[in-house]
Amino acid sequence: MRFNVCKLALLLLLAAPAAQAQLWSGPGAVEVQAEDQKGHDLAGAQVRLVYTALDPKDGPPAVETDSRGRANVGGLAEGAWHVEVSHDGFMTYMAEINVRKGKPELVDATQFRVPGGGTSLMRVKISRGSPTAPPSRASARPPDPSPAPVPAPPAARPQPSRPESSRPEPVAPPAQPAPRPQVQPAPEPPRPATPAPQPPAPTPPAAVPAPPSAAPAADAVRVRTAKDRSCVECQPGETAVSTERVIPPGGGPGCGDIAARLKGGEVPSGLPASCNVLRITLPAGTRYTAYRYEVQDGSDYLDCATGQGCPNNTGRWPIDPILIRNPQGTIILAPFESGPAERERRAVLTVYFTAGKK
Repeated sequence: MRFNVCKLALLLLLAAPAAQAQLWSGPGAVEVQAEDQKGHDLAGAQVRLVYTALDPKDGPPAVETDSRGRANVGGLAEGAWHVEVSHDGFMTYMAEINVRKGKPELVDATQFRVPGGGTSLMRVKISRGSPTAPPSRASARPPDPSPAPVPAPPAARPQPSRPESSRPEPVAPPAQPAPRPQVQPAPEPPRPATPAPQPPAPTPPAAVPAPPSAAPAADAVRVRTAKDRSCVECQPGETAVSTERVIPPGGGPGCGDIAARLKGGEVPSGLPASCNVLRITLPAGTRYTAYRYEVQDGSDYLDCATGQGCPNNTGRWPIDPILIRNPQGTIILAPFESGPAERERRAVLTVYFTAGKK
Protein backbone atom coordinates (compact mmCIF):
# COMPACT_ATOMS: atom_id res chain seq x y z
CA MET A 1 0.00 0.00 0.00
CA ARG A 2 1.47 3.39 -0.99
CA PHE A 3 1.27 6.20 1.59
CA ASN A 4 0.85 9.76 0.26
CA VAL A 5 2.45 12.01 2.90
CA CYS A 6 1.60 15.31 1.13
CA LYS A 7 -2.11 14.59 0.96
CA LEU A 8 -2.20 13.45 4.58
CA ALA A 9 -0.50 16.69 5.69
CA LEU A 10 -3.02 18.73 3.70
CA LEU A 11 -5.86 16.81 5.34
CA LEU A 12 -4.50 17.57 8.82
CA LEU A 13 -4.14 21.28 8.03
CA LEU A 14 -7.72 21.51 6.83
CA ALA A 15 -9.03 19.59 9.83
CA ALA A 16 -7.17 21.71 12.42
CA PRO A 17 -9.57 24.72 12.39
CA ALA A 18 -12.55 22.42 12.82
CA ALA A 19 -10.93 20.69 15.80
CA GLN A 20 -10.10 24.05 17.39
CA ALA A 21 -13.67 25.28 16.84
CA GLN A 22 -15.03 22.33 18.77
CA LEU A 23 -13.16 23.51 21.86
CA TRP A 24 -15.18 26.75 22.07
CA SER A 25 -18.48 25.27 20.90
CA GLY A 26 -21.27 24.57 23.38
CA PRO A 27 -24.89 25.26 24.39
CA GLY A 28 -24.44 28.90 25.44
CA ALA A 29 -25.75 31.93 23.55
CA VAL A 30 -25.28 35.67 23.98
CA GLU A 31 -27.18 38.65 22.58
CA VAL A 32 -25.45 42.03 22.37
CA GLN A 33 -27.50 45.21 21.99
CA ALA A 34 -25.68 48.44 21.06
CA GLU A 35 -27.10 51.96 21.28
CA ASP A 36 -25.67 55.46 20.99
CA GLN A 37 -25.71 57.94 23.88
CA LYS A 38 -29.28 59.00 23.04
CA GLY A 39 -30.59 55.44 23.11
CA HIS A 40 -30.88 55.02 19.34
CA ASP A 41 -30.19 51.56 17.92
CA LEU A 42 -26.64 51.24 16.56
CA ALA A 43 -26.62 49.10 13.42
CA GLY A 44 -23.42 47.80 11.87
CA ALA A 45 -21.42 47.53 15.10
CA GLN A 46 -18.91 44.69 14.95
CA VAL A 47 -19.22 42.13 17.76
CA ARG A 48 -16.39 39.69 18.44
CA LEU A 49 -16.27 37.00 21.16
CA VAL A 50 -13.08 35.15 22.18
CA TYR A 51 -12.98 32.09 24.44
CA THR A 52 -10.23 32.93 26.93
CA ALA A 53 -9.69 29.32 28.06
CA LEU A 54 -7.93 28.48 24.77
CA ASP A 55 -4.27 29.13 23.97
CA PRO A 56 -4.15 30.65 21.44
CA LYS A 57 -7.50 32.27 22.14
CA ASP A 58 -10.19 31.59 19.58
CA GLY A 59 -13.91 31.97 18.99
CA PRO A 60 -16.63 32.32 16.36
CA PRO A 61 -16.34 34.79 13.47
CA ALA A 62 -17.25 38.42 14.18
CA VAL A 63 -20.84 39.45 13.48
CA GLU A 64 -22.54 42.83 13.04
CA THR A 65 -25.57 44.27 14.80
CA ASP A 66 -28.74 44.44 12.75
CA SER A 67 -31.03 47.43 12.14
CA ARG A 68 -32.24 47.16 15.75
CA GLY A 69 -28.69 47.25 17.10
CA ARG A 70 -28.72 43.58 18.09
CA ALA A 71 -26.43 40.64 17.34
CA ASN A 72 -26.95 37.06 18.46
CA VAL A 73 -24.04 34.62 18.84
CA GLY A 74 -24.85 31.02 19.71
CA GLY A 75 -23.03 27.73 20.00
CA LEU A 76 -20.71 28.99 22.78
CA ALA A 77 -18.97 26.83 25.36
CA GLU A 78 -19.60 27.61 29.00
CA GLY A 79 -16.89 29.60 30.73
CA ALA A 80 -15.00 32.90 30.43
CA TRP A 81 -15.35 34.94 27.22
CA HIS A 82 -13.91 38.30 26.13
CA VAL A 83 -16.36 40.56 24.25
CA GLU A 84 -15.47 43.51 22.02
CA VAL A 85 -18.00 45.83 20.36
CA SER A 86 -16.64 48.43 17.93
CA HIS A 87 -18.14 50.98 15.53
CA ASP A 88 -16.76 53.90 13.55
CA GLY A 89 -16.98 57.12 15.56
CA PHE A 90 -17.34 55.33 18.90
CA MET A 91 -15.03 54.11 21.64
CA THR A 92 -14.48 50.34 21.74
CA TYR A 93 -16.50 48.49 24.39
CA MET A 94 -14.66 45.61 26.08
CA ALA A 95 -16.11 43.17 28.61
CA GLU A 96 -15.31 39.92 30.35
CA ILE A 97 -18.35 37.64 30.76
CA ASN A 98 -19.13 34.21 32.14
CA VAL A 99 -21.36 32.23 29.78
CA ARG A 100 -23.86 29.83 31.26
CA LYS A 101 -26.93 28.06 29.88
CA GLY A 102 -29.02 30.85 31.37
CA LYS A 103 -28.21 34.53 31.61
CA PRO A 104 -24.55 35.47 30.92
CA GLU A 105 -22.81 37.06 33.90
CA LEU A 106 -20.84 40.27 33.32
CA VAL A 107 -17.55 40.21 35.24
CA ASP A 108 -16.21 43.63 34.27
CA ALA A 109 -16.40 46.06 31.35
CA THR A 110 -15.11 49.39 30.16
CA GLN A 111 -14.70 51.49 27.01
CA PHE A 112 -11.46 52.68 25.43
CA ARG A 113 -10.56 55.10 22.71
CA VAL A 114 -8.51 53.20 20.15
CA PRO A 115 -5.93 54.99 17.95
CA GLY A 116 -7.79 56.80 15.20
CA GLY A 117 -11.15 55.91 16.74
CA GLY A 118 -14.04 58.08 17.88
CA THR A 119 -14.80 59.54 21.29
CA SER A 120 -18.55 58.88 21.52
CA LEU A 121 -19.73 56.32 24.06
CA MET A 122 -21.79 53.25 23.29
CA ARG A 123 -24.52 51.87 25.53
CA VAL A 124 -24.09 48.09 25.41
CA LYS A 125 -26.33 45.49 27.01
CA ILE A 126 -25.40 41.80 27.16
CA SER A 127 -28.17 39.27 27.72
CA ARG A 128 -29.10 35.66 27.03
CA GLY A 129 -29.23 34.90 23.32
CA SER A 130 -30.98 32.37 21.13
CA PRO A 131 -29.10 29.04 20.91
CA THR A 132 -27.93 28.45 17.34
CA ALA A 133 -25.27 26.38 15.62
CA PRO A 134 -21.79 27.94 15.86
CA PRO A 135 -20.97 30.17 12.85
CA SER A 136 -18.84 28.69 10.11
CA ARG A 137 -15.13 29.48 10.14
CA ALA A 138 -15.45 30.33 6.45
CA SER A 139 -16.71 33.83 7.28
CA ALA A 140 -13.72 34.60 9.50
CA ARG A 141 -11.03 34.20 6.81
CA PRO A 142 -10.72 33.55 3.06
CA PRO A 143 -11.23 29.91 2.10
CA ASP A 144 -8.11 27.77 1.92
CA PRO A 145 -6.89 26.85 -1.57
CA SER A 146 -8.74 23.80 -2.81
CA PRO A 147 -6.64 20.63 -3.14
CA ALA A 148 -5.90 19.31 -6.56
CA PRO A 149 -8.96 17.41 -7.87
CA VAL A 150 -8.79 13.64 -7.63
CA PRO A 151 -9.57 11.93 -10.94
CA ALA A 152 -13.01 10.34 -10.99
CA PRO A 153 -13.18 6.53 -11.10
CA PRO A 154 -13.99 4.91 -14.44
CA ALA A 155 -17.70 4.76 -15.21
CA ALA A 156 -17.60 1.00 -15.72
CA ARG A 157 -16.55 0.49 -12.14
CA PRO A 158 -19.51 1.23 -9.79
CA GLN A 159 -17.34 1.51 -6.65
CA PRO A 160 -13.69 2.53 -6.12
CA SER A 161 -11.23 -0.25 -5.60
CA ARG A 162 -9.78 -0.98 -2.20
CA PRO A 163 -6.41 0.83 -2.80
CA GLU A 164 -8.21 4.11 -3.68
CA SER A 165 -10.51 3.89 -0.66
CA SER A 166 -7.44 3.80 1.61
CA ARG A 167 -6.45 7.31 0.50
CA PRO A 168 -7.77 10.27 2.51
CA GLU A 169 -10.97 11.50 0.95
CA PRO A 170 -10.79 15.13 -0.25
CA VAL A 171 -12.10 17.42 2.42
CA ALA A 172 -15.16 19.36 1.45
CA PRO A 173 -14.64 23.16 1.48
CA PRO A 174 -15.87 24.85 4.65
CA ALA A 175 -19.58 25.37 4.70
CA GLN A 176 -20.74 28.89 3.97
CA PRO A 177 -21.98 30.69 7.07
CA ALA A 178 -25.65 30.36 7.82
CA PRO A 179 -27.56 33.65 7.47
CA ARG A 180 -27.30 35.68 10.65
CA PRO A 181 -30.56 35.26 12.59
CA GLN A 182 -32.65 38.38 12.31
CA VAL A 183 -35.26 38.82 14.99
CA GLN A 184 -38.15 40.43 13.17
CA PRO A 185 -40.93 42.20 15.07
CA ALA A 186 -44.15 40.25 15.26
CA PRO A 187 -46.64 41.45 12.58
CA GLU A 188 -49.63 43.34 13.90
CA PRO A 189 -53.01 41.67 13.39
CA PRO A 190 -55.03 43.07 10.47
CA ARG A 191 -57.29 45.93 11.42
CA PRO A 192 -60.47 46.62 9.45
CA ALA A 193 -60.61 50.14 8.02
CA THR A 194 -64.21 50.62 9.14
CA PRO A 195 -66.39 48.78 11.67
CA ALA A 196 -68.04 45.72 10.20
CA PRO A 197 -70.48 43.14 11.55
CA GLN A 198 -67.76 40.53 11.15
CA PRO A 199 -66.00 39.20 14.28
CA PRO A 200 -63.17 41.51 15.34
CA ALA A 201 -59.64 40.64 14.28
CA PRO A 202 -57.96 38.44 16.88
CA THR A 203 -55.61 40.24 19.23
CA PRO A 204 -52.08 38.89 19.69
CA PRO A 205 -52.20 36.05 22.21
CA ALA A 206 -50.68 37.01 25.55
CA ALA A 207 -49.40 33.46 26.01
CA VAL A 208 -46.79 33.73 23.23
CA PRO A 209 -43.43 33.36 25.00
CA ALA A 210 -41.12 36.34 24.87
CA PRO A 211 -37.95 35.99 22.75
CA PRO A 212 -34.71 35.20 24.55
CA SER A 213 -33.70 38.87 24.29
CA ALA A 214 -36.32 39.66 26.92
CA ALA A 215 -34.01 38.18 29.57
CA PRO A 216 -32.67 40.74 32.05
CA ALA A 217 -29.54 42.53 30.84
CA ALA A 218 -26.24 42.19 32.64
CA ASP A 219 -24.67 45.01 34.66
CA ALA A 220 -24.57 48.29 32.74
CA VAL A 221 -21.31 50.22 32.37
CA ARG A 222 -20.73 53.82 31.29
CA VAL A 223 -17.64 55.97 30.86
CA ARG A 224 -17.42 59.78 31.23
CA THR A 225 -14.44 62.09 30.88
CA ALA A 226 -13.48 65.62 31.80
CA LYS A 227 -12.11 66.16 28.31
CA ASP A 228 -15.46 65.80 26.52
CA ARG A 229 -17.32 67.43 29.45
CA SER A 230 -19.52 64.39 29.99
CA CYS A 231 -18.18 64.14 33.59
CA VAL A 232 -18.99 67.40 35.36
CA GLU A 233 -17.45 66.31 38.68
CA CYS A 234 -14.17 65.04 37.16
CA GLN A 235 -10.94 66.92 37.73
CA PRO A 236 -8.87 67.90 34.64
CA GLY A 237 -7.52 64.74 33.02
CA GLU A 238 -9.81 62.41 34.98
CA THR A 239 -12.09 59.71 33.61
CA ALA A 240 -15.05 58.18 35.46
CA VAL A 241 -16.12 54.56 34.97
CA SER A 242 -19.48 53.54 36.48
CA THR A 243 -21.02 50.10 36.81
CA GLU A 244 -24.45 49.37 38.25
CA ARG A 245 -26.22 46.25 39.50
CA VAL A 246 -29.98 45.72 39.66
CA ILE A 247 -30.93 44.87 43.26
CA PRO A 248 -34.21 42.95 43.70
CA PRO A 249 -36.66 43.86 46.47
CA GLY A 250 -35.97 42.75 50.04
CA GLY A 251 -32.84 42.49 52.17
CA GLY A 252 -30.95 39.80 54.03
CA PRO A 253 -28.00 39.03 56.31
CA GLY A 254 -25.53 41.14 54.29
CA CYS A 255 -21.90 40.35 53.39
CA GLY A 256 -20.39 39.71 56.83
CA ASP A 257 -16.56 39.82 56.98
CA ILE A 258 -16.17 40.20 53.22
CA ALA A 259 -12.93 42.25 53.07
CA ALA A 260 -10.57 39.32 53.65
CA ARG A 261 -12.38 37.21 51.06
CA LEU A 262 -11.89 39.83 48.34
CA LYS A 263 -8.12 40.23 48.77
CA GLY A 264 -7.44 37.65 46.08
CA GLY A 265 -9.16 39.76 43.41
CA GLU A 266 -12.03 37.34 42.77
CA VAL A 267 -15.64 37.34 43.95
CA PRO A 268 -16.05 34.34 46.28
CA SER A 269 -18.77 31.80 45.66
CA GLY A 270 -21.53 31.05 48.13
CA LEU A 271 -22.32 34.66 49.05
CA PRO A 272 -25.87 35.30 50.30
CA ALA A 273 -28.30 36.80 47.80
CA SER A 274 -28.29 40.06 49.77
CA CYS A 275 -24.50 40.50 49.20
CA ASN A 276 -23.62 41.91 45.77
CA VAL A 277 -20.02 42.57 44.74
CA LEU A 278 -19.48 45.12 41.95
CA ARG A 279 -16.24 44.99 39.97
CA ILE A 280 -14.34 47.43 37.74
CA THR A 281 -10.96 46.79 36.10
CA LEU A 282 -8.79 49.77 35.19
CA PRO A 283 -6.34 49.27 32.30
CA ALA A 284 -2.61 49.10 32.84
CA GLY A 285 -0.86 52.46 32.83
CA THR A 286 -3.64 54.30 34.68
CA ARG A 287 -3.77 55.69 38.22
CA TYR A 288 -6.79 55.23 40.52
CA THR A 289 -7.80 58.53 42.18
CA ALA A 290 -11.21 58.22 43.91
CA TYR A 291 -14.55 56.41 44.14
CA ARG A 292 -18.22 57.19 44.72
CA TYR A 293 -21.07 55.09 46.13
CA GLU A 294 -24.68 55.68 45.03
CA VAL A 295 -28.09 54.01 44.92
CA GLN A 296 -30.60 54.70 42.16
CA ASP A 297 -34.08 54.62 43.67
CA GLY A 298 -36.61 55.22 40.92
CA SER A 299 -35.37 58.31 39.05
CA ASP A 300 -33.30 59.57 42.02
CA TYR A 301 -29.55 59.01 42.44
CA LEU A 302 -28.75 59.00 46.18
CA ASP A 303 -25.20 59.33 47.53
CA CYS A 304 -24.19 56.80 50.21
CA ALA A 305 -21.51 57.08 52.88
CA THR A 306 -19.26 54.06 53.48
CA GLY A 307 -20.44 51.92 56.39
CA GLN A 308 -23.77 53.77 56.76
CA GLY A 309 -27.22 52.93 55.47
CA CYS A 310 -28.24 54.56 52.19
CA PRO A 311 -31.40 56.73 52.19
CA ASN A 312 -34.84 55.08 52.09
CA ASN A 313 -33.54 51.73 53.45
CA THR A 314 -32.21 50.92 50.00
CA GLY A 315 -28.99 49.24 51.16
CA ARG A 316 -25.47 49.81 52.47
CA TRP A 317 -21.87 49.88 51.20
CA PRO A 318 -20.13 48.29 54.22
CA ILE A 319 -16.45 48.94 53.37
CA ASP A 320 -14.21 51.01 51.11
CA PRO A 321 -13.39 49.39 47.75
CA ILE A 322 -10.72 46.69 47.71
CA LEU A 323 -7.90 47.44 45.23
CA ILE A 324 -5.76 44.68 43.71
CA ARG A 325 -2.96 45.99 41.50
CA ASN A 326 -1.16 43.79 38.97
CA PRO A 327 0.73 44.30 35.68
CA GLN A 328 -2.50 43.95 33.69
CA GLY A 329 -4.25 46.78 35.55
CA THR A 330 -6.09 47.52 38.78
CA ILE A 331 -9.06 45.42 39.93
CA ILE A 332 -11.56 47.25 42.15
CA LEU A 333 -14.15 45.27 44.12
CA ALA A 334 -16.92 46.89 46.20
CA PRO A 335 -19.57 44.90 48.15
CA PHE A 336 -23.13 46.19 48.48
CA GLU A 337 -25.69 44.87 51.01
CA SER A 338 -29.34 45.09 50.00
CA GLY A 339 -31.66 46.88 52.39
CA PRO A 340 -35.22 45.91 53.34
CA ALA A 341 -36.87 48.17 50.72
CA GLU A 342 -39.66 46.29 48.97
CA ARG A 343 -38.86 47.67 45.50
CA GLU A 344 -36.19 47.22 42.87
CA ARG A 345 -33.22 49.64 42.92
CA ARG A 346 -29.71 49.88 41.49
CA ALA A 347 -26.35 49.93 43.28
CA VAL A 348 -23.96 52.26 41.41
CA LEU A 349 -20.15 52.19 41.81
CA THR A 350 -18.10 54.97 40.16
CA VAL A 351 -14.29 54.92 39.99
CA TYR A 352 -12.15 57.89 38.90
CA PHE A 353 -8.72 57.51 37.32
CA THR A 354 -6.12 59.32 35.23
CA ALA A 355 -3.51 58.24 32.74
CA GLY A 356 -0.07 57.71 34.23
CA LYS A 357 1.80 55.52 36.66
CA LYS A 358 0.30 54.34 39.91
